[in-house]
Amino acid sequence: MRIDPRKLSAVIRKTVEPVKTEPVEPGAVSAGQPAGVVQADQVALSQSAAEVQRAQQALSEMAEVRQEKVAEAKQKIVDGTLEIDAEQIAAKIITGGI
Repeated sequence: MRIDPRKLSAVIRKTVEPVKTEPVEPGAVSAGQPAGVVQADQVALSQSAAEVQRAQQALSEMAEVRQEKVAEAKQKIVDGTLEIDAEQIAAKIITGGI
């Protein structure tokens, strides 16, 4: 199965939970914070967004083309031994596997 990185990015954008923030004056103190302590911005990711982010990272580390498979297919073509299962290809096309 081939994963489209552009679609993963769209899923991440949909599943990230936005955190509402309000502008803060420099040096301002948040309620309940001692003077001199500035609160940092935070981002919260949903569980599914975190999973998608890990999948996207794994995908980015993978090679786009598996060179060993390509070399094997080329050699079989040269040798005349490449066998193609037309029914299997048709089934994958119908089910969206290709």
